[in-house]
Order: sequence, then C-alpha cells, then structure tokens
Amino acid sequence: MTDATSSTSPPLVALIPAYQEAATIAGVVRRLCTVMPGLSVLVVDDGSTDDTAAIAKAAGATVLRCASNEGKGAALRRGMRHATAMGAALVVTLDGDGQHRPEDLPRLLALAGPGVIVIGSRRGAAGQPAARRRANRVADFWISWAARHPVADSQSGFRIYPTAALADLARYDGRARRFSFESEILIDAARAGIMTVAAEIPALYGPTLQRASHFRPVADIARIVIMVAGKLLARGMDPVGLWRSLRQESQEKRDAPTA
Repeated sequence: MTDATSSTSPPLVALIPAYQEAATIAGVVRRLCTVMPGLSVLVVDDGSTDDTAAIAKAAGATVLRCASNEGKGAALRRGMRHATAMGAALVVTLDGDGQHRPEDLPRLLALAGPGVIVIGSRRGAAGQPAARRRANRVADFWISWAARHPVADSQSGFRIYPTAALADLARYDGRARRFSFESEILIDAARAGIMTVAAEIPALYGPTLQRASHFRPVADIARIVIMVAGKLLARGMDPVGLWRSLRQESQEKRDAPTA
C-alpha cells in the first residue's frame, strides 16, 4: 500500500467535513489510515452537538471545530485552507457518514495530478435512488455546460483537488454555504484550465448508512442550477460550451468498452 508520506508522492491530506457523525466518523478515519498509513486526516466539525469532534480526535484525526453549523461549503473551505497551510499538494475530500469507502481512494489517486480534479463517480453504479440519480443528472448537465467538458457525478463529495484549484477560496466566502460550493469550484477550475476526470466507485445508500443524507435533491439542485445559470448568462449562455460538453460526452460513450 502506498505510504502517504513517501517522498516519491505529493503530500496528501484527507479532509472530512462532519456534522452529527458520531456514529460513523471513527470508522471512516481509521479506515483511511489503514488504506494509507501515515496519511494526515483532518476533520472539520461543523457545529455538531454530539461527540463527533471528540470521537474523530480519538480515532487519530486533527479536528477543527466550528462554533455553529456553517454548512458543508464553509466547512470544506476552512479545511482546505488548513490543508494547504500544512503543505498539501493534493486534498482528498470525503463524507463522514460512510457514504464513501476509504478503500476506493487508490482508484482516485491513480488519476490525480496537478492539473486535474478527480471525482469518485457513482454514475454507472447500481443502488442509487432514482430521484437522487435524476437530480444529479440535471446538475451534471448544467455544470458540464458551464465547464465546457463532461463532468460525471458532479454531486459526489469524494474528490481529489490539486492545490492549484484551491488558490482563490476567498471568492466563495459569504455564499456557497451548502452544496453549491462543490459545483461552483468545478466550473471555476475548468475556466482556469483544471479539468475534472472521473474514477468509478460504488454507490452506497439505504441501510448501509447510519443517517439520511443532508443533501436535499430539489432545493439544493435548484440552488446549483441558479448559480450555474448566472455564470452562463454572464457569458451569453456560452453555446460553444454546451456544444463542447455534449460532443465530448458523446465521444466518450462511443469510446467506452462494451461488455
């Protein structure tokens, strides 16, 4: 197994935004450390009223605590700033509820680099609820359009960011508090030349999770679409971006191996 502290690999920090995750956070932290011995794990406790922070610390994570619940986007940005200050070249994010398997991290790392964001994509995986799958496809369409290239499973929080994509986090302060930050940063990174690529991972839902997702498909997707529409309107709806994203997606489907 790759050692996260190896001098032959870029420094990696794992970032977990967590809210009321006392039941699962220890398992996620410990499994990450088993997958990658020596990995620095950072948990941002987003104003939890349970024992999330204490349990995460006891499991071996560095913990940052927010005085109140600020939202996932704000928690991620706080953790990203801390990770880059630690000297991280790559920041891997995953949820604290067990929705993402730490054992899948090597799949993402195989595609990681300074010029790409890697998303753990559940698009082709079985088990995702139909309503959630449809909502995600709507978000994927709009984000791909604004990014000018196909983005698979844009709502997955299992990602690897190069620090180049995290250079201007201040632009999001005061807004993008919930899930829209994870969508907006993909668009802004693409416009800076940092593309998004997908690594296939399983979809874990239902009885495998200890709690219902904080993601609200209708309300959160609506906010994301409004955010993307604003970016597109600023570029005259960018018909070239739509054409490029659809053409590349069609080409990828043609090139995909058949069973």
